[in-house]
Amino acid sequence: MKVTVSTAVSADGYLDDRSPDRLILSTPEDWAEVHRLRAACDAILVGAETIRRDNPSLLVGDEVLRRERIDRGLSPDPVKVTLTASCRLSPEANFFTRGDQDTRRRDHGCSDRYRT
Repeated sequence: MKVTVSTAVSADGYLDDRSPDRLILSTPEDWAEVHRLRAACDAILVGAETIRRDNPSLLVGDEVLRRERIDRGLSPDPVKVTLTASCRLSPEANFFTRGDQDTRRRDHGCSDRYRT
């Protein structure tokens, strides 16, 4: 099994700050690498807090990479996976509404109406 971890870290070693705003750490070149990594993966795992704060779509943003996935018999985007203990995820979040690939969520005791 191959696991790839990708994260942006500030010069002083932080992933985020305490403000309610998204902390932008990545350059356009970084994002190109993110899309290359996404295109090479079967699934992407993000925490529920990332969904709440950043509202990511987790799609492969490069059309050439998307076409290459399709040509290999894959969906254009990897499966999206999240973990939540509180079940406080909006069904309107980009995680659930953008793209047509599977989404998977592991939760404990969440109502069936929130399951995807």
